[in-house]
Amino acid sequence: MKKDEYNDLTEIISDMLSEKFFETEKDLSKRARMVDQDISEILQDVGCKTTKKVLEKARDEIVEKKKSEGLTIHRNPVIEYNVKFGKIELRSPYLWLKGCKCKVLVDEMGIEHEGRSHAVNRALSDFGIEESFGQAAIRFKEHYNYDIGSSAVARATKDSASIAEIYMKKRLEEPVFADGDQDAEFDESMLVELDGCEIRTALFEQIEDCRERTSVYGNPKKVKIVNWRDVRIGFARSLEDDEKTFVGGMDSYPVVVGQLRKAALMRGMGPETNVIAVADGGIGIKEELERQFPNIQFILDKTHVKDHLFDTAEALGIPRDERASWVYPRLESISEGYVGRTLEELKRLHSENKNDRLKRLIGYLERFCDSVNYDSFKDKGYPIGSGEVESAHKYIPQKRLKIAGASWRPDSINPMLALRILRADGYWNDFWEERTEIRLAA
Repeated sequence: MKKDEYNDLTEIISDMLSEKFFETEKDLSKRARMVDQDISEILQDVGCKTTKKVLEKARDEIVEKKKSEGLTIHRNPVIEYNVKFGKIELRSPYLWLKGCKCKVLVDEMGIEHEGRSHAVNRALSDFGIEESFGQAAIRFKEHYNYDIGSSAVARATKDSASIAEIYMKKRLEEPVFADGDQDAEFDESMLVELDGCEIRTALFEQIEDCRERTSVYGNPKKVKIVNWRDVRIGFARSLEDDEKTFVGGMDSYPVVVGQLRKAALMRGMGPETNVIAVADGGIGIKEELERQFPNIQFILDKTHVKDHLFDTAEALGIPRDERASWVYPRLESISEGYVGRTLEELKRLHSENKNDRLKRLIGYLERFCDSVNYDSFKDKGYPIGSGEVESAHKYIPQKRLKIAGASWRPDSINPMLALRILRADGYWNDFWEERTEIRLAA
């Protein structure tokens, strides 16, 4: 739409409306701060009526064309359609000729009974990825002044989420700098972080040989199976820049790290880029990061080392008020680069006290002996904790997917997460503009 083409008309309408408003409404000086709301309600009515007339005119032109081809109207029911300004009613003619039929609104204009316009779907998705679908319906009414059910919010949001998952995969597959591109400018240092959290899932499964039946349809009753599934979030950014590209999903480390590598390439990682990776000690995460990233320095989150030391102190039977004095000297020794010396001490202790928790700590430090030289890392300007990605967990998956009482079908998690990552990465407008272009091209 070319907005400039309507400038003269909007001037005329605004002059007429303002004059009428001034003549009709009283005490405008006292109501000055409420005037915009009053006018908004008038414009909402204008918007509904104008939208209806435009759609009716477009529909009638198609109907006349179909009639000229020999089709005749056999049914003409009234349907309800949701637009940005409210609910409108439209006649939906069904035309027929032997061997040919056409529902004009559905087939030619993509308008169905109780359907929603592109703008409405965008607004519902906007609210639906931030709050529960019920609360999103309340927010929609607050901003658009008409009711739409929570089930409609859920459908709109989940439909958008499914498309967002495809969109994000496509963005990660877009061409990036090739390793052999001599003209490309690569970042000297790149930071990547990766962490996981658990999301509650629920599925209803039929009980074998169940004799209980549902009251309405008489189907066998089902049992609700609740599980917690790992969702992994990562980001890539230049070490000198705070702008991040997020990735993630309910997927394995190879899949998520593969996404993370593509994100790093998009942000400027090249063959000589020094990659700093910060994460916890999850099984396989360090190994997968080192497999997929060149020139990597893996850093084990320091807080996790401290937690392991405190857990070991407890398992050794050290009194609570004495644990810190046991933990911190060893943590300081590890940080200063003396992890080998600390390991020797712990092994001597284990030879005297065959403690399983102590044995696990020894194996843990041996696995990460090249990832815990924290003082040296800090001197180089590297982070030694995964606080950035842990914070991202709070405002990307957890803010929506982990609200009180929420449980999700496992196959709905990645689409919803893609929609939230899409927004965090700053692609929200691009996503909706692409959807508009696809609709217009259809």
